[in-house]
Amino acid sequence: MQKFLNDKWILIIGIPLLGIIIPMIFNRFDFTFLMSEGYRNTIMSIITTVAIWLGIRKIVMFLWDKYPWERFPAKHLAYEIIMVTSYTMLIGGLSYIVARYTNFVELDPDMEIGISVTITLLITYLITCIHEAWFFFTQWNVSLVKAQALEKENIQSQYETLKSQINPHFLFNTLNTLTTLIEENPKVAVDYVGKTSDFLRSILSMKDKEVITLEEEMKIIQTFYHLQKERFGDNLNLEVQLSAESLAGNIPPLSLQMLVENAIKHNIISADLPLTIIISDHKRNTILVSNNLQKKKNEHLSNGIGLQNIRKRYHYLSGNTVEINETAEKFEVILPLLKGG
Repeated sequence: MQKFLNDKWILIIGIPLLGIIIPMIFNRFDFTFLMSEGYRNTIMSIITTVAIWLGIRKIVMFLWDKYPWERFPAKHLAYEIIMVTSYTMLIGGLSYIVARYTNFVELDPDMEIGISVTITLLITYLITCIHEAWFFFTQWNVSLVKAQALEKENIQSQYETLKSQINPHFLFNTLNTLTTLIEENPKVAVDYVGKTSDFLRSILSMKDKEVITLEEEMKIIQTFYHLQKERFGDNLNLEVQLSAESLAGNIPPLSLQMLVENAIKHNIISADLPLTIIISDHKRNTILVSNNLQKKKNEHLSNGIGLQNIRKRYHYLSGNTVEINETAEKFEVILPLLKGG
């Protein structure tokens, strides 16, 4: 049993304090007596208090093991009253016998036996309550620590799941692009596969990182953009308007890349309707990713995996929210910059 290892200060303070107070009660606070021949009463009181306190401590520990409060409250209380009362009467009886027949202490002849027993029982019930309260506090504290650890493990597990969605999300979109390229221009498709392989290799190196600098992310974006330019040519444009201060900030890996992917996937891109994606500084410690909105007709509704992923990763890392705004002409996402990991 390790449940009371932290109650040493209760014992160190409680036993001497109670050992001194008890003889004062039984001798009607006659300080003159206690400071002279009554010192033996104090010694006897401390010895008795040690025996009672440690015994009650063991009883409470035993009952918490055998009949925990949360499962057997009635049994716990009933057995506790019986065991504590019986144990107190036993120790009290032995103390009385020692006092009566050894003359080690002076007994008050005017103190009624009923009052003496009542006071003793009240004191032992107080000790019991102290330990029960301390045990409740200890268990609550342990449960809180366990709950926090489990919550952290759960959140970490969720975050690992989110990170594992990134590559499949990218691969799904890449395969869609490759399918279109094969139909339109097989030669470009072959070159696209080679460059995509190099690109995947670079993003796989970031899979274990929680955050990267915006500058690192922009290198990925530029590589991805050049891959897409092979397919769309001048119909796809990327404008970057970022300060050196913003580039030194941090974001979850591939957050921007997923937004650029989504913009290309869900919008019409043609000579008549070119798509322009802008990545720029916004308000303090935020950046803005926007594109002109020209949704593909008859397109199935998006499942929103990319945006959900970004939102959840931001929530895990900082609690910050990702703001998304959509009008008839424009789609915008505002990303907070994070502190270094």
